[in-house]
Amino acid sequence: MKILSLTLASAVTATMAAHAELPAPPQNPVIYKDAPKACTTEEFTIYFERGVTRLGDQADAVLDAVADDLSDCRYARIEVTGHSDAAGPVDLNRKVSDQRAQAVVEGLKARNITAGQIGIEPKGEARAYAVNGYAEPLNRKATVRLVPVNYDQRAS
Repeated sequence: MKILSLTLASAVTATMAAHAELPAPPQNPVIYKDAPKACTTEEFTIYFERGVTRLGDQADAVLDAVADDLSDCRYARIEVTGHSDAAGPVDLNRKVSDQRAQAVVEGLKARNITAGQIGIEPKGEARAYAVNGYAEPLNRKATVRLVPVNYDQRAS
């Protein structure tokens, strides 16, 4: 009899649980926004031929990458730095580095990046390096640096 009463009690409990009302599901699902991308400082380099200040064929891919990264991290400023090798007069090298930086800025503007976001610094041969006394072709470049702005600067 004891076994029968336990079985009966279990059956009653199971029946009651089956008929118990469950809370209604929420009408609108809860949607969580993705966490914002962590923005880091990035640097891109565009190389130039000797004495050339216009953008070459490879520059489009680099500038497209800059624009893509900037759209992912919209709170960044852009620093464009022009460089030259150490061959030739200092004044000419400074002018060439400025023209290279300006060419990059024009390429960025063509990608709908406003001039207000861009800072320019021509270095000339100031950071040029040589290997065994020869002007190094890697000095003939412009660098584009994306710098994240901290939260306090965004609010102002």
